[in-house]
Amino acid sequence: MSSFVYGKMSQYAVSAVSYLAEHHGGGAMLSSAQIAEGRSLPKPVVAKILTTLSAAGIIRGIPGPNGGYALARNPSDITLLDIVEQFENTDGAIPCPLGPDWCGNGPQCPVHDKIEALRMSADSLLRGSNFDGFVKGRA
Repeated sequence: MSSFVYGKMSQYAVSAVSYLAEHHGGGAMLSSAQIAEGRSLPKPVVAKILTTLSAAGIIRGIPGPNGGYALARNPSDITLLDIVEQFENTDGAIPCPLGPDWCGNGPQCPVHDKIEALRMSADSLLRGSNFDGFVKGRA
């Protein structure tokens, strides 16, 4: 997926949550280092992502030597949009690539309809995709 849909932090967050979904069930708690290593992600970034997702109630964290992170909800109840909206502005507006004086201030720019179709397609993908397929045994 291109950065037009979402940025690097969202990409890393989706990757981290997919790793948690792979290990969902059985009460397993994973450390941020395990998640980072499992997806080849930078450890400090994963730690920041997990803090954000924990505050949003998407994952749960337990501190201490036997602690770690796990999904707070069933993977089928977590969409890509749930993750991406924690790191991106998902209000639906994509700025006109021709600048602020085009769309909304007169006639639409020549690519307006194509950009709007792309936004709608991306929104549909993010809303309609969950993490259930990552759970071991369900793929």
